[in-house]
Amino acid sequence: MTARAAAALETRAALLDAGLEIAEQHGLSGMSVNRVVAVAGVAKGTFYVHFPDRDAFLSALHQRFHEQSGQAVAAALGRHAPGRIRLQAAMTAYFEVCLSHRGVKALVLEARNTPGVAAEVADRNAAFAALAEPDLRAMGWPEAGTAVRLVVAMCAELAMAELAAGERDERGRQVLWQLLTRLDLNA
Repeated sequence: MTARAAAALETRAALLDAGLEIAEQHGLSGMSVNRVVAVAGVAKGTFYVHFPDRDAFLSALHQRFHEQSGQAVAAALGRHAPGRIRLQAAMTAYFEVCLSHRGVKALVLEARNTPGVAAEVADRNAAFAALAEPDLRAMGWPEAGTAVRLVVAMCAELAMAELAAGERDERGRQVLWQLLTRLDLNA
């Protein structure tokens, strides 16, 4: 990689980091190109070298979060055979990634309602649900595709509660694990 390419990647990362900082403090509604470049310490034109518009920037923020959480979830999935234990490990990995990244609450809540980004967010979320479908099948659910959407919704709700509190909700996790145990038709 050339020095110029490395510098471009560094600048892009600085813009995305600035976006997460702004999302944490002001939500997506408070995110403007002017604010992003001010926080990143670059010229406004630099933003447009990396992103054609605000929606492309929001999509890149969500994509980066999706990649980071996807790596953590994939690592958790790889340690277990399909089933409840694997599903719980994947959910735990997702919760931990959410708590460790600034601005994720705004991305998880608001990005899916941003018209220019919503379809991409929905596709990425569907990919996560597809990862959990074998677990529901292994738990005895013949309609695993439908059941997984509901399980993912429970996971998302708990993630949002933890993000709002800024810490793990140990009781909420315990109840979720109890629900998963009861959903395991093969237990």
